[in-house]
Amino acid sequence: MDSILKILWAKTSKRDNVAWHPLILHLLDVAASADAILAREPEATRQRMAEALGLPWNLARAWLLILIACHDLGKTCPGFQFKWEGAEELLSKKGMRRPPGLDTSVNHAYVSQIALTDLLQEHNWRFEMAELAADAVGCHHGERANPIVIDKLLGNRQVMDQWWINARRDLFTAVLDVFQPSSTPSKTTLSGPDFMLISGITSFADWIGSNEDWFTFGTPFDCDDLPAWWAHRRVQAERALDAIGWQARNPLSASKRSFNEVFSKLTPRPLQLAVAEIVGDVPEPCVILVEATMGEGKTEAAFYAHLELQRRFGHRGLYVALPTKATGNAMFNRTLEFLHSLKPDHTLDLQLLHGTTFLNEAFHC
Repeated sequence: MDSILKILWAKTSKRDNVAWHPLILHLLDVAASADAILAREPEATRQRMAEALGLPWNLARAWLLILIACHDLGKTCPGFQFKWEGAEELLSKKGMRRPPGLDTSVNHAYVSQIALTDLLQEHNWRFEMAELAADAVGCHHGERANPIVIDKLLGNRQVMDQWWINARRDLFTAVLDVFQPSSTPSKTTLSGPDFMLISGITSFADWIGSNEDWFTFGTPFDCDDLPAWWAHRRVQAERALDAIGWQARNPLSASKRSFNEVFSKLTPRPLQLAVAEIVGDVPEPCVILVEATMGEGKTEAAFYAHLELQRRFGHRGLYVALPTKATGNAMFNRTLEFLHSLKPDHTLDLQLLHGTTFLNEAFHC
């Protein structure tokens, strides 16, 4: 690898501020995390991500990982690199010194957006598609750059110095060499949901891949064999997901079950049978609105609808919303009973979201 890329840093140790992690290795760490996350998702999720690029999954995967890896491409700018005092000695060996009037307020994620937009176009992406994809990964810290900010950065001489432009291009090329994309996305734009999917997976993967406990720092020597680093970190990403309990998303029921089979202790009410019939016929994911008086069995009807729709369409989870803590606590117990009746030995990733969760004994058990 070009020795310049061995001296660009992404993170320094919170423990001593001396140890540092090369930027190219961090980019691959985050891509490895994204790949592990997507591998544990239902097939429908991977298909949906692929559709965002207009490619089949086996071709879209490489580009998605490239996009996600390049979320921090913009750390290759003086405003970021010179924030750490140790970088000055490293960069001076390559003829790059701290510029006068250094602007350290530059948001590196916005620089990633600018750089990635140009680099994707150099690889035959359509402008709008490249711009939106770069925007999606660029807002991985929760902020989107408005056009005024982007225009200002484009006029920033420090950011747009040719030395730094070349370094960003070299980083991008190194990532391309690892993932070897074979087809260019056919789409010309991203829809709102497409944008949020790419942005969301990038943020999640960055959170996982930035954890020093799971992804210990590499060295410049590790940059000499990036495919080997990628393979090693892909295994580590699996361990990180295991550590936080992010298991493979499998349906609660692998085969179709009647309402009577799911709720064997209940005599089905007309409303419940009607909902069971409806969800058996819907051709695609949908919203079902049920209105009925108290006691007609809306809760069990909703549970059954979730069970069948999840099995058929690969939905990931279940969210139950109630208006008060009291009703939420009561429904939590019913939800817990429903889930345990289907998979008694299954480890649940279940949350109760209100301010006094710590007082709920069922949650802690």
